[in-house]
Parts: sequence; C-alpha cells; structure tokens
Amino acid sequence: MVTKEAIDAALSAHAQWKTRLENAIATSQSESRPDIVKKDNVCQFGQWLYALSAEDAKSEDYKKVKELHADFHATAGAILELALSGKKEEAKREMEVGGSYRKATGKLVLALESWKSKL
Repeated sequence: MVTKEAIDAALSAHAQWKTRLENAIATSQSESRPDIVKKDNVCQFGQWLYALSAEDAKSEDYKKVKELHADFHATAGAILELALSGKKEEAKREMEVGGSYRKATGKLVLALESWKSKL
C-alpha cells in the first residue's frame, strides 16, 4: 500500500546516498559495491516498490517513480565505480550542480513529492 510514510522513508534513505558517495570519493573506499548499488530492487524502498500490489503499480506515479528510482541507482552505482577506481575528479563533477547525481536525485525527489501530495 502506498503511504506518505513509505515515501518519506524513501526520501530520507536516498538523501543519505549523497554522504555515502562523497565519502567514497574522498577515501576511494566503500562498504557498498557498484554492481549492487546499481540494482533498484535491493534497497528498502526498492523492495517496497516492487512489492506493491498490481493495482498500485498501475498508477502513473508508480511508473514514473520506478523509472526514476532505477535511474538514480544506475547513476549512484556509476559514481561509486568512478570513486573506487580512483577517478575522483570525474566522480566529484558528477556530484556537482548540473552533474548526473543532482539531476537524478532532483527528478526522483520531485516525483516522490508529487506522488505523496496525491495521497
């Protein structure tokens, strides 16, 4: 079932990725693996999203959030890959305003907020 609380939890959990990625860039280390981060069904929100009913999955909000959530994970995984391979400057650029991380995050947050406003 789609709830405001579930969406708020997703917003909070995904906000933490910025810090994780910045730390990975600074240290070239992470507890996470890029191949796992790239999967959109491993995080708690992704598991919840994929477990929603067929009825919930019919909504345009669901479809949009699912797509943007997958894009977010692909982006975060790619940046983590850069960070762990020593490409710090490239990874930093992806985290800056106008970079892929900010774009992916911004779109996902807007879609989640829009969905939440309809509940």
